[in-house]
Amino acid sequence: MGYQTLALFLLCSFLCQLSSSLPHLCPSDQALALLQFKHMFAIDPSASHDCIDITGEWMQSYSKTLSWNKSTDCCSWDGVHCDETTGKVIELNLTCSNLRGKFDSNTSLFQLSNLKRLDLSSNNFSGSLISPKFGEFSNLTHLDLSHSGFRFGPHSFELLLKNLTQLRELDLYGVSISSTFPLNFSSYLTTLRLIDTQLWGILPEVFFTFPTWKHLIYHTIPNSQLGFPRPNGIAIPESFSYLTSLHYLDMISCNLSGPIIKPLWNLSHIQSLNLRNNHLEGPISQFFKFGNLKLLSLGINNFDGQLDFLSSNRSWTQLEVFEVSSNSLVGPIPSDVSGLQSLQSFFLSSNHLNGTIPSWIFSLPFLDELYLNDNYFSGEIQEFKSKTLWDVTLKQNQLQGVPQAITPFGLDQGEEEDSTMISWQAVLIGYGCGLIIGLSVIYIMLSTQNPTWFLRMVEELDHKIITRMKKHKKRY
Repeated sequence: MGYQTLALFLLCSFLCQLSSSLPHLCPSDQALALLQFKHMFAIDPSASHDCIDITGEWMQSYSKTLSWNKSTDCCSWDGVHCDETTGKVIELNLTCSNLRGKFDSNTSLFQLSNLKRLDLSSNNFSGSLISPKFGEFSNLTHLDLSHSGFRFGPHSFELLLKNLTQLRELDLYGVSISSTFPLNFSSYLTTLRLIDTQLWGILPEVFFTFPTWKHLIYHTIPNSQLGFPRPNGIAIPESFSYLTSLHYLDMISCNLSGPIIKPLWNLSHIQSLNLRNNHLEGPISQFFKFGNLKLLSLGINNFDGQLDFLSSNRSWTQLEVFEVSSNSLVGPIPSDVSGLQSLQSFFLSSNHLNGTIPSWIFSLPFLDELYLNDNYFSGEIQEFKSKTLWDVTLKQNQLQGVPQAITPFGLDQGEEEDSTMISWQAVLIGYGCGLIIGLSVIYIMLSTQNPTWFLRMVEELDHKIITRMKKHKKRY
């Protein structure tokens, strides 16, 4: 009898393990809800834009819902992820799925009550109001509605935040909110993107007390206040000192003014700092205190001083973007800089810098963009070593000479490289100057007599510009 009991126990254990190892099928009601959601929207390739993958690179949009079919398990459908135990849908990623149409409050999507992650970004929901039913996703930790044509009604943003108490990441880039800052935020938030949302008012003090912040990206309108009013803008609040875990801080055009306060130096983990287009002031050298930077953008402010600190700075080995255009920097660029070998974008335009362009700049191996225009540089222009360089602006200086031909995006093996392929006169020296760009196009066409090559170059240039803009927006 004892052996029979033992055998029965082992058999039950085996069956239980076998059962737990098999994937659970998606419940029929979940599959039906997804199929009904699919049929609510038209497929339109023009509905999706700003498509970026998880690495920050540009990707092609495609219609994920087209492959959804009732003959297959919905847990295997593109963009759908189910709980391994219950089979219920817990993640839905429909970013860049070419969806177009009105997003009604009675959509079957709200029947997926177990959702933890929801990404509807980069579709076109035609100005649909964000339904209060989004707040019924009580388990939601990640919500991305960016670039999707959504808008909030009165007080609906505050109501959404009040109900979604488990949120960790919230991306509302380009979503029209048009209200004051709410007082209720999930204390678990690590990432918040509020670019182009028309939020206004004073950022609540409790906002800075969350120890979990890693990404804070907020572009505002002039009537917003993040700190204490000053005659020419808003002072950076000392509450920023609490955000010690912050990795990304992006506050373009926030009407900030005055010096960089000492509490800001507590952000010891900061990797991307973007304070462009404010009224901030002080010596540029103080930013060397941030030792983990990959992006530093301080353009269109009132920072002053010299760049001597670059010589002794050994902590910026990961810096990829250094942007300090339109400030009041003076003096030469130091010649003995060795710690910026990862630099891809270098912007020093519209300052009061002088002297020669040091050789280390021409030797940067990964340089993509160089803007030194509207300064007082002099001397010879050397040959650039970077194979990825695509945008150089040196106008309005006293520079002499013509650099060696810059091979545009690399020639195919076997193609003849002609010294007249692209000369200095054909470099696009004026980003916003249509005349210069037009003349450059004409020059290239006449000098190369090779429209096929030129069309390929334009296509690659267009792709590269889009990729870099999207990558910086997504990553930083």
